[in-house]
Amino acid sequence: MKHLLLSLLMVFGISILSAQTVEELKSMVSDKQAKLDALQGDIDALTKQIDEFPGWKVGGVGTLGFDLLSNNNWFALGTPNSSNSALGVGLTGFANLDQDKYFWRNGLLINLSRAVTKVDKGLEDQTVALTNGLDLSSLFGYKLTDKWALSAEGKWTSSLVEFVPGATVLDDKYSFALNTPGVATLSAGLTWTPIADLVVLIHPIGYQKNWPGDLISSLGAKIGAAYAAEIIPGVSWTSNLSAFIPYTNGDGFVEHAIDDNTNFRTDYETADLVNWEWINGFSTNIWQGIGLSFNLGLKGNRQQADSGRLLGSDNPGSVDLSDNPLQSFYTLGLGYTF
Repeated sequence: MKHLLLSLLMVFGISILSAQTVEELKSMVSDKQAKLDALQGDIDALTKQIDEFPGWKVGGVGTLGFDLLSNNNWFALGTPNSSNSALGVGLTGFANLDQDKYFWRNGLLINLSRAVTKVDKGLEDQTVALTNGLDLSSLFGYKLTDKWALSAEGKWTSSLVEFVPGATVLDDKYSFALNTPGVATLSAGLTWTPIADLVVLIHPIGYQKNWPGDLISSLGAKIGAAYAAEIIPGVSWTSNLSAFIPYTNGDGFVEHAIDDNTNFRTDYETADLVNWEWINGFSTNIWQGIGLSFNLGLKGNRQQADSGRLLGSDNPGSVDLSDNPLQSFYTLGLGYTF
């Protein structure tokens, strides 16, 4: 009996000692975690100071998206033998200078994608869809206060390859060509910076030049906003919204040269020439700057939409030009942040 009691006391004592040891280890872990949290806070504060330090800051995100799809005798589809392949590349970059009395913000966006679809692989029916775009902007501002600045901006958006009317569905040859179509805008006014990551543009003095040359160019006002920040840990969002509001419609009409023998006239009021563009980019940093990237572009430009629809039609008289369709592109793929 004494031996049994002694054994129980030993087991109980060992349990108490073990419990004390575990609690001590947990306490040590908590102390070290508190020290680690304090160090991380110091690192975050130093990083914020680096980000806010005056001088040049350069960076961006490159995106590569690739998609393959194939159906073979998949009769749940209306086209059981179809395939699709798409390749998209994108680049979003910036170079910004911030000084006590002035700032200079420069942006670059390139989007190029190619998609090939075989509706019926047996008949080799193939269509080619191509989206392309180049966007360059430069904004200079002289600071009046911490929030307000006198500013001037130049912005240029352009195609990168030429759209060839009348190309066959199997035609897979494209030529490098700028301003088919293109838009250049010069403007001046005020810039408002309510928070460090947001810049708002209010430029009542502006001029917009449109290409091809038969499109209407006009005086007007430029407004816009640019935002860039890490919205949640590991996920960054960049957004750029710009709009041009014309003061006049020029001659009020455009003569589209469909071919050597055919011209088609479209009439425009001043409100029809209002145009806007909104570019968004989301990126994640999973490992060493590599992660997923998603770019989304939205645009409203009636002149460009009408020109594209007319030049792409064999029968311009049957084209419905009653609306101003939403234009868009997106690229999802592997991204590298630099």
